Amino acid sequence: MDVIGPDLLIPGAAGLAGLLLGILFARLGRRERRRVEELEVRVSEREARILQVEGARAELAARLATAEQERDEAGEQLASYQQEVAGHFSQTSDLLKEMTLQYRNIYQHLAQGAEALLPDGALRIETHAPIDGLVPSTAKGLEPIEIDDDDGTSVDAAHCESPVQVDPRPEL
Repeated sequence: MDVIGPDLLIPGAAGLAGLLLGILFARLGRRERRRVEELEVRVSEREARILQVEGARAELAARLATAEQERDEAGEQLASYQQEVAGHFSQTSDLLKEMTLQYRNIYQHLAQGAEALLPDGALRIETHAPIDGLVPSTAKGLEPIEIDDDDGTSVDAAHCESPVQVDPRPEL
């Protein structure tokens, strides 16, 4: 057998080295390709997660805006209701004051009529006596009220004594 000459040995060794390097680079390339594919999958998963989070954030922002609008509407309704209640009680107060003054006028009319029409001493009614029993002084949480009449006199309804006194022995 002939010995392989140096002319063939160097190119053969270079070819073999190239073949080995090609196999090595091919394996490294496959690993890197798999790693790149894995990274691409992870990136796409993270992008999908980011889209989910952004969608949830947008939904929460919309729900927050709706809740704030409902809160504002409820606040407006509460303010309206409070104004309505205040107006109702203000009108009730005015009506009670008018009724009390009318009661006083009727009482004074009766007192003057009794004074003019009944025999002396049969019935004594004070004409400018305070109105009894409007607000009991023992009522819890109620303050005495003062009612100003048109003639400038005032009545403390909680501390009134009975203005009607009946003589048990009327003279006939």
